[in-house]
Amino acid sequence: MIIKKSLTLLFLNLFLVAPSSQTAFFDKKIIDRLGLTKTRVDTIHTPRSITQIKKIVASSKKPIAVAGARFSQGGQISYPDGTIIDMTHINKIINLDKQQKIITVQAGATWSKIQKYIDKYNLSIASMQSYNNFTIGGSLSINAHGRDIEHCSLISTVRSIEIILADGSLVHASREKNQNLFYAAIGGYGLIGIITQVTLQLTDNVPLERKVTSCSIKNFTQIQKDILAAPSLVLYNSNLLPNDYEQCIITTWHKTTKPITSDRRLQKQYSPLYIINRTMEIMYRRIKTIKTIRPYYENLKNIKPMVVWRNHEQSYSTNQLAIKHHFPTTMTLQEYFIPTEHMDAFMKKMHTILRTYNPNILNISIRHVKPDHESLMSYAPQESVAFVLYINVLNTKKGIEYITEWSQALIEAALEYNGTFYLPYLQTATKKQFDMAYPKFKTLLEIKKQFDPHNKFRNLLFKKYAECE
Repeated sequence: MIIKKSLTLLFLNLFLVAPSSQTAFFDKKIIDRLGLTKTRVDTIHTPRSITQIKKIVASSKKPIAVAGARFSQGGQISYPDGTIIDMTHINKIINLDKQQKIITVQAGATWSKIQKYIDKYNLSIASMQSYNNFTIGGSLSINAHGRDIEHCSLISTVRSIEIILADGSLVHASREKNQNLFYAAIGGYGLIGIITQVTLQLTDNVPLERKVTSCSIKNFTQIQKDILAAPSLVLYNSNLLPNDYEQCIITTWHKTTKPITSDRRLQKQYSPLYIINRTMEIMYRRIKTIKTIRPYYENLKNIKPMVVWRNHEQSYSTNQLAIKHHFPTTMTLQEYFIPTEHMDAFMKKMHTILRTYNPNILNISIRHVKPDHESLMSYAPQESVAFVLYINVLNTKKGIEYITEWSQALIEAALEYNGTFYLPYLQTATKKQFDMAYPKFKTLLEIKKQFDPHNKFRNLLFKKYAECE
């Protein structure tokens, strides 16, 4: 029966690609890309200029939330009966200083747009999340992190921002000017104001060689330590594979002088080959026997030697896995940040919790995250290991209740080891857990009160963790 249902949905999932970030909102109902959050709003604006945004903000009598590519999964882009400002048309590239390797762009631009623009100058983005079809403003609002070892959190590469405040004024903020706005807005989930422009530090686009190491979880810690010490290391990611979570595949990318093995400088946003990836993902979701062979499939993909440009390896799109059919199940993420010295202890407890609840996890990605002492909502105030759970969930009320239950257990385990959890996803944490993980949220609210005394900027994250007080 499971196989029959999987095959019935296969055509829909393979050939109906998720809508682009430019897709219009329908019926005043805001739905995130994975269909997990639905919020009826009053008004939706799609401004084409900064002046229009300023007028909308200054005149609005309704709460305002900000939307970009809509990858947030827990209502961070909407508020009931409020106003939505869709930033996807505020997407110009303002300036590029090739010598200083600095670019200024509007917040609605995607990472893909920047990559296409800077690749001809052999420049590359220093820090970004794994996929490039997110908007810059959305990434700033969650202070995204990725696989880059040197920079990690996005804030470390930000020179300055421009932000529209609740009175409609446009303010420049950096580490030297309006520091409180700078540190509150980056990672502030749109609660301080609307980031309209950002100046970013870039890096060089260099050849990278892929190296793949398979290991048991028993010797993972030492192997990871040795790999991270390599001076040539640029990008790092480990995959802890279900269902027994005993085997890891560590994929790293290193600076090299070896010749490039691919003639493509950037990956295609759409490709017939993506059908293979979508097929395998659907099979992993629904057929247990297929999931058990995943380690062999992953190793098979990594056999061929590969040397590519940094831009190529950083230009993955969610279109490679994106599907349009999100019922009865859909995909979501949960992420936990654990201080490096507690990694082993947390993994053991995580293993116990996952065996107890048995959620349908396709993959646990393990990242290394440098400490961030700048963003008020820092998820890694100390050197940490990030555990990113990629999960297939039943997209019903009971399904959401179940993921909330076991995710709260994992959050409790993370807090026990002085860790945190990430906020762009389903809001599963209790108020107590949220306050423990993000004690500086109170400071953010104090800054918000100064610049937004009537709480004009709101979303469901604010509603759950601030309005309950």
